[in-house]
Amino acid sequence: MQITAPAWYESGSFWQFGITIFVAMALGALGAFATLRANNPKRRLVYRTLANTSLFTASHSQTGALAVTHGTTPVSRPRVVELELRNAGRRDITVAQFHRSDPIKCDLGADIVAVLDVSTGPAGSTPPSVAVDPASRAGLLIGPCLLARKQVVQISVLVDGPQSDVEYLSVPLIDVDRRKEEVVELPFEPIRRVMTSFGVTWAMWMMMAAVGALGIINLIARQGCGLL
Repeated sequence: MQITAPAWYESGSFWQFGITIFVAMALGALGAFATLRANNPKRRLVYRTLANTSLFTASHSQTGALAVTHGTTPVSRPRVVELELRNAGRRDITVAQFHRSDPIKCDLGADIVAVLDVSTGPAGSTPPSVAVDPASRAGLLIGPCLLARKQVVQISVLVDGPQSDVEYLSVPLIDVDRRKEEVVELPFEPIRRVMTSFGVTWAMWMMMAAVGALGIINLIARQGCGLL
C-alpha cells in the first residue's frame, strides 16, 4: 500500500502558523493606527447655513399688508438667517488657532439689521462674540474664541433684502480642518458617518471574520488529511 504525503497546504501546522502570523500583523497594524490617532488628534470645524427664511410671503410683500420694524427701524424685506458652527473634531479649537486673531467673516447677501441670538451648547460652553462688519453692512464677524470639543454655536440674524446664499469669506484657522456642510444630507450620509465613527470597530470585526475563515479552512484541511 502506497502512502502519499499530504500537500503542504493540507498541513495543520502550516495553517496554525499562518493564522498566528496574520493575527500578529493585524494587531500590530491596529496598534500603530491607534497610536497615530492618539498622537495626532484632528481639529475640525464644520459650518453651515441652517435657514434663510423670509418673514413675508409673496402676497404680503406685494400688497404691503404687513409691516415689520426692529425697534424704530422699518424692515421692508425682512429675513432671518441662521448659521451654525460645530466643532466636529477630537480636540478643542483654541483662540491660538485663529490666525492673527482674525475673526470668521461671512457675507449674508443683505443688510444686517440686528443679531437676534447667539446660543451654544453643551451647557457651560462659551459663545463667541458676534458683530456687524464695519466695512460692510452685509458682513458678519464671529470673533476668536474657544470652541470646545463637540461644541455647537448657532447664530440668528435679522437682515433686510432679497434671498441670497451666505458666503463664508474667511475662516482663518490654523491646523484645523474646515468644512462647509449643506443642510440637506444625502440619504446614506448618516450611515456613512456611523461607519466612519466606528472605523476601528469595523476593522476589528473584519479581522475576526478573517481569522474565523482561516480557522474553518484549517479544520477542513485537517479533516482532509484524516481521510487520506
